[in-house]
Amino acid sequence: MIFPLKICKLDKRKIDIFNNNYAKDGVFVFEGVWFRSQNEINKDLSLWKDENSNRRRTIHFKHGFKVVDEYLIMDSSYLYLSVRLETEAYDKYLNNIKEALNKNDYVLKNDIYEKEDLRIKIEEFEHHPKEKLITGYKTVDITVYSKNATNLKENYEQVWNLQVKGIREKDRRGNPQYIKDVEELKEYLPAQIELGCGPSIEAGINPLYHLHETYKVQRHSDSRFYYAEDDDLILQIIEKDRDKYIEFSEIIRNCLNASPTAFHHALKKMYEKGLFVGTLFNNNFDHLSSVLGIDEKTLRVYVIDDYFPKVTFDDRAKSLICIGSHADRRFIQKQARAKGLKIIYVDPEGFETKNGFEDYLIEGATDNDLILRMKSLDFANELDNKFLK
Repeated sequence: MIFPLKICKLDKRKIDIFNNNYAKDGVFVFEGVWFRSQNEINKDLSLWKDENSNRRRTIHFKHGFKVVDEYLIMDSSYLYLSVRLETEAYDKYLNNIKEALNKNDYVLKNDIYEKEDLRIKIEEFEHHPKEKLITGYKTVDITVYSKNATNLKENYEQVWNLQVKGIREKDRRGNPQYIKDVEELKEYLPAQIELGCGPSIEAGINPLYHLHETYKVQRHSDSRFYYAEDDDLILQIIEKDRDKYIEFSEIIRNCLNASPTAFHHALKKMYEKGLFVGTLFNNNFDHLSSVLGIDEKTLRVYVIDDYFPKVTFDDRAKSLICIGSHADRRFIQKQARAKGLKIIYVDPEGFETKNGFEDYLIEGATDNDLILRMKSLDFANELDNKFLK
């Protein structure tokens, strides 16, 4: 694996978008963190059985992107994986990785496996220094990084500082009221906006579950966590490194190739007319709103001081309209409720599959919330018909 890795050619417009909306000092760092552990709270997903079920999987990545000679390149990469398994499963998991390293010509130098520009560090623990001792379990930390990667120790501390966030427990859904017409929103305008993944998916950008599969977090088919023999992320990197790093880059390539949809343009018009106000809260990886000049705050931030974001609502806002958002960053909605804003969800509450429409109800809607079952593009058309003409 050789860095920098050339991803795709960009025209001048896309280069400008990268420099103005993504990069800081010429570099865009694409980052993600997931924590998955067995607990009674998530027993259906983690297969927790009793207090002896203590599997854990923590993953943190940072990929650095630049534009060089009109090409998007991945310039550097850092990936940290910490896996705790019961001894038998642990031994099998780690032996498979070590065998793959040997078969694929990695050379062990000073306790680090090397091949071309990739480095793989493996640290084994009977008792991980960041956790209490759990009898019958072992932990392995695997760090995969390009030879030019920096701040390895700081990245390690960053992800363990974030562990205080705890296990994500599903919200208990109340009895929200369904509305059928955009006209019913009139009394709750002007509104502040929170965007979920829905508008991005409609623009051709990968849904979040694509990343869950790419990084072996949990299966899309049943949402169960990837553990032990099902977790072949490191094997994929070892055996087909270039293919895997191209896959790691796919969502950024798609974000840059995407264009604002009719929904985003309608969104812009609503801001211009004063019907939407304040900063847009964005759960997505793209910056399609900011490309149109809408002020936005990206919520996917992975430092402890901003992981549970405290936001400021515009004093003019009567409501928070959450478009295409299910469970992401629910703290925004909770803060809005505390301020007395009406929470309104615009979402089809499901998606089309080869077997037809599959329900996916909004998780945390309460008794006082409103739901307009509608895709963002349809919502854009209705906005245009009812408010913009």
